[in-house]
Amino acid sequence: MLYNKENPQWQFNEEQYLSRDEYYRIVGEFDELCKKMFSVDVRDFNSQFYGIKETGTLEEQEAKRKKGIIGIICGMLVFAALVLSLVLKQLVIFGYTGCAVFLFVGISMVISGRGEAVESTSKAIINRVIGAGISLASVALILLIIFRNRFAGAEFFLLIFVVVFGISGLVLLVVAILRVLSGKIVYTEEIYATCAGYVRRVDRESGNNGIRHTFILTSPLFKYSYGGVQYEAIWDEFVAKEDLDIAMGESVKIRIDPKHPENIKSPASTHPGVIIFMTFMAVVCMAVGIGIGIYISGGAAKGMTVETEWNPLINQINGETTRTKITDDMIKSHYQDKYNITDEWYYEIGTVATKTYTAEGQRITFTDEAFAPCLYAEGGAPEPGTELMFFYTVDETYLSSGANYKRIFTTGDPDEFEYVGSHGAYVPG
Repeated sequence: MLYNKENPQWQFNEEQYLSRDEYYRIVGEFDELCKKMFSVDVRDFNSQFYGIKETGTLEEQEAKRKKGIIGIICGMLVFAALVLSLVLKQLVIFGYTGCAVFLFVGISMVISGRGEAVESTSKAIINRVIGAGISLASVALILLIIFRNRFAGAEFFLLIFVVVFGISGLVLLVVAILRVLSGKIVYTEEIYATCAGYVRRVDRESGNNGIRHTFILTSPLFKYSYGGVQYEAIWDEFVAKEDLDIAMGESVKIRIDPKHPENIKSPASTHPGVIIFMTFMAVVCMAVGIGIGIYISGGAAKGMTVETEWNPLINQINGETTRTKITDDMIKSHYQDKYNITDEWYYEIGTVATKTYTAEGQRITFTDEAFAPCLYAEGGAPEPGTELMFFYTVDETYLSSGANYKRIFTTGDPDEFEYVGSHGAYVPG
């Protein structure tokens, strides 16, 4: 890519072998640049951090800045919508919004071929492949959400893994192949260039225990002529080395993109370690995706449950419920002998009115005074205002008083249980 002298991250010098003093100078200047960014207007970030100059008239630049501000505000609103949808436990809205954002990003990468603020135009093909993968995954996830009722809770989430791992593996494999073939499909022209210096920049990665590792990335500065035009350019991708084998003034053979002669093939792009790692990760991702897909297609996932605190939300996604169904036979088998009940029992939902502590335990009453108070001898009584399912019999001796004639023999939480029997509430007379 073209050498941008205005880029404050790119440090030029003529030392083939980097001295310690020069190393610490480069790292120190990078640290100061990062600190400076906290006080820079976000609209000036590209010019201050990457040395990218604004083009056009002052009016056009100001209009571009305003569009940038609007874009930032829209991004913040989308992020706020994602957070709000999680707070309100609306996972469907969260899914649609998130997929829409990724679909927009993917399509933008496909159209522009750009993924970062500073990169060579020869990376456009790889960026477009990544953008196509993101777009394809987003569309697949949107379709999954639309047809979510066709899948059980566990199947739905496993299919998300199939989409993510499968498409990620495919994209990694395609990118690895493109890197291997880059000399034949992108950098097809071979010419001689002279090394006129070295351009270095700093890169940092987070390691274990919060330790950040510092790396110096380097590229020679090449001077050459192509098509009657003089170029000063660096490799399209820096390599993670402080020192290089190319000496100052040495004439070397380089491969360039004839469509964009400022783009020079970097040895980092086809390094065997990078290609092997990408291929390995691609195989692993696709194997995981295919394996889960086979598992689902065999019907093994239909009986699976998703045991997390999000179970009620998972149910909402599919419009279903996993509440335990209570039948008439279950009530009879569990309580007929214990409470000597016949078929004359009833069901309805009521609300706890009070909870008091007594010597025998916690005593609760209900808003409907027809229900007799209940005692929780071991504690754990529900709080006032809680709705409960009531299964009860009627004590006719208390009917005349209008209170305490509904005798509860068991209760249930409506969020956990669902009564599907034929009994209803008792109607006097």
